[in-house]
Amino acid sequence: MVDKNKRLEESKEVTKQVQDAKDNYVQKEDNKVNQEAVNIVNLVADVITVLDKKDKDEAIKAIENILGKLEVLIAKDPKLKLIPINVQEQVVDYPGTLSDIEVTKDTVISLIEEGEVQKARDIMLNLASEIDIYVSSLPVLTYPDAIKAIIPLIDEEKFEEAKEVIYKVLDTIVLEKIVLPLPILRAEQAIIAASKLTKDKDNQEDKDKLKELLAYAKEQLVIAQALGYGNVNEDYKTLSEEIEKIEKILSGNESTKDIFETLKSKLSTFMSTFNKPKEPTKMPRKEDK
Repeated sequence: MVDKNKRLEESKEVTKQVQDAKDNYVQKEDNKVNQEAVNIVNLVADVITVLDKKDKDEAIKAIENILGKLEVLIAKDPKLKLIPINVQEQVVDYPGTLSDIEVTKDTVISLIEEGEVQKARDIMLNLASEIDIYVSSLPVLTYPDAIKAIIPLIDEEKFEEAKEVIYKVLDTIVLEKIVLPLPILRAEQAIIAASKLTKDKDNQEDKDKLKELLAYAKEQLVIAQALGYGNVNEDYKTLSEEIEKIEKILSGNESTKDIFETLKSKLSTFMSTFNKPKEPTKMPRKEDK
């Protein structure tokens, strides 16, 4: 059983692996940033300065330049709908134990029932353990038409109206969010570390180390479940069953060779379900019900 009132310590090796994994996730998204798309967005912003000068010819040339670059960008991959232009990361890591999480959730529910929504919100914002990767993307297929809508306004010298359209075009940048749960990532890296230590023949010291890593991974999965990452009623069932199998092997005299491979694979698959960009959750409305 995981002690609800005491959080297990992470080994230095696992800490390094977790940090490397976090960096790799962010770097992977950062590598997708397209500098041509970034330049196009900057050129669109620069049109505002040209419009301030009320120079009709220069403004038209600026728009033509942007449309030409967009045409080239689209031609390179006509099927691409979104092209990343910026990546940012934010880490929120709740430090408490399982008991702390349960108390905190009960507190939030009580505050909401009492109408103390803002107090509940302040607490809820910290009730997470994750790395959030925000990806801003150029909606390349709709951008040309949005840019073209500015041309008639410039032609009629309606420079202020043209600027308003430019602002709206810049607002069409799509923001998506990738949420990577840190407890699941930590569990995965702990099991990867354990899998490297398995042997055909183990002494008690070896098994004790494996037990520590398994206990840590188990605790992190319990925390992840309590924080609501994934389907809390289904996703953790097979993982728990696999952990129980390993615990039985470690308590006996069997070889530990490859005993973590199935669990490692399941955790990798589980992590991959989170590594997908999506638009930030929208606020529910009465008409949506």
